[in-house]
Amino acid sequence: MVVLFADLVESVRLFRDFERSVIERWHGFVRRVEDELAAQHRGRLVRSAGDGLLLEFASALDATAASFSLHQALEGFNKGCPSAERFQLRIGVHADQVVSFAHELYGAGVNIAARLASLAQPGQTLASAQVRQALADGVHAHVIDLGLRYAKHVEEPLRVFRLEPPQPGGLVQVSADPNQDLRPTVAVVPFVAIPSDPSHDAIGHALADDIIASLARHPSLRVLSRVSTAVLRGSDTPQAFRESLGASFLLSGQYYVQGSRVRLSFELSELDGCSVLWTGRTVGDVQALFEGTDELVPHIVTQVSQQIIGRELSRARSLPVDALSSYTLFLGASGLLHSLVKSDFQVAREVFEHLAERHPRHAAPLAMLSRWQVFALEQGWVSDRSLASQLAREYCERALDRDPHHGPAHAALGQVCSNFEGDLGSARELNQRAIELEPSDALAWAQLSAMQAFLGETDESCASVVESLRLSPLDPSRYLFETYAALAFIAAGDYARAVTYAASSVRQHALHAPGLHLLVGAQWLNGEHEAARRTTQRYLQLDPKATAGPGSRRRLGHGQSWRAHFEQALISAGVPP
Repeated sequence: MVVLFADLVESVRLFRDFERSVIERWHGFVRRVEDELAAQHRGRLVRSAGDGLLLEFASALDATAASFSLHQALEGFNKGCPSAERFQLRIGVHADQVVSFAHELYGAGVNIAARLASLAQPGQTLASAQVRQALADGVHAHVIDLGLRYAKHVEEPLRVFRLEPPQPGGLVQVSADPNQDLRPTVAVVPFVAIPSDPSHDAIGHALADDIIASLARHPSLRVLSRVSTAVLRGSDTPQAFRESLGASFLLSGQYYVQGSRVRLSFELSELDGCSVLWTGRTVGDVQALFEGTDELVPHIVTQVSQQIIGRELSRARSLPVDALSSYTLFLGASGLLHSLVKSDFQVAREVFEHLAERHPRHAAPLAMLSRWQVFALEQGWVSDRSLASQLAREYCERALDRDPHHGPAHAALGQVCSNFEGDLGSARELNQRAIELEPSDALAWAQLSAMQAFLGETDESCASVVESLRLSPLDPSRYLFETYAALAFIAAGDYARAVTYAASSVRQHALHAPGLHLLVGAQWLNGEHEAARRTTQRYLQLDPKATAGPGSRRRLGHGQSWRAHFEQALISAGVPP
């Protein structure tokens, strides 16, 4: 359940000084919310107590859209009013389990939504991390990460995001040379459970993962990653996929679970003309699906490939773990890893360790444990660098012992070689191998671009990072890919473009130290000296031990003239040498 709490700004003064007119206008606004706006966004007005509104919605997308509608509708009630009598709302949105009655909601989630509203400025909507993870930045909202904020009567700081209505062209667009890749691009959106049931939710993601892994190996197709398409799950606007994802075809569907059986209906659409090319239905066994013995996914893959390019595609399966509950844990831990909130970050490690023990034949949890060590290093949270390096390598080697053909494990080992050991040549080879195994692995493309930049291959670096961005336009980890893009364009001497990507990365994730690090240098090199000094203060608050000195030079490619130039820019902006 998603809770929206709206508070009328300066209500005490308004009711005291303009009682009659304010009561009439506010009552009219509340009636419109109840009669029109709530239903329009598939929600419900639970109560309106004086100067506040409490609404509930089934999804974060509906609640977010409703918050924008509330702000916009209120402007109609301000027409002709002097500035002293104008209405403004503060809105907080949070997703949590609550107990719902006809005229009241109970649960901690209601309090969190109210506290978020109290942190908002007039006219703003603030959302929790639970709401943010369901939104596609630039499609559902323009998202600004405000970092951690303390709220009254809430013990732990809240991760807070400001939401603004999306604007046309709000996404950082990646233009592609039409002669560079003529393959059609396929987007596979995780299938939707009918009726909605959280206990069956992971089946849709698992199906999408398996279909993507198979289609990605076809030499004549480009396939977008599931994490990019998942944020548009259940969307009834195909234009969002065409405009934001740059996809040519969309595979979507619904499924119904009864006991151990799952019944699917699906359709393949051509997005240019918004026409349905093919529809199908099939029945499968849930357990067999996760064990890799069910023919359901190969049937879908064969039909899709025949419809798009006229020939069959050999099937390949690639699920991170082999049980539904474990898959759900894997998804959750991956999200906690990228939150970069220290308490969540520690929980992610515990979950990956649990999964590695629970599934001794799977490589994915071990590869993620290696990435955990790299993330900790980049955030300045490693106290013993030598031990962290040893652990990261051991995790990767164990992962590759379990599955020598696991692409993400090769990419993770590439990170170990570059970030801990300074072996850039090996890191480049490992990421190239990862891409051979998993052509749609956007992170491997991004890491390859970094190695190419450090080795002086700047044209290749820019091309690789553009490919990573094209593969994951709506990935929740988009901030990470845009950090790599900033690095690539700094190396290429395109400082303005580097500033654009680094600023976009920091906007999306204010706690990611490398994004701030690159933004400082890009701003200084682009002549934005005062902005670079301000960003330096944010960077040093996040990582007080940060330096621009020889430690990073050894790790990231000493001897490159652009790197020395970049480090001098950091020092000039105030980062300690």
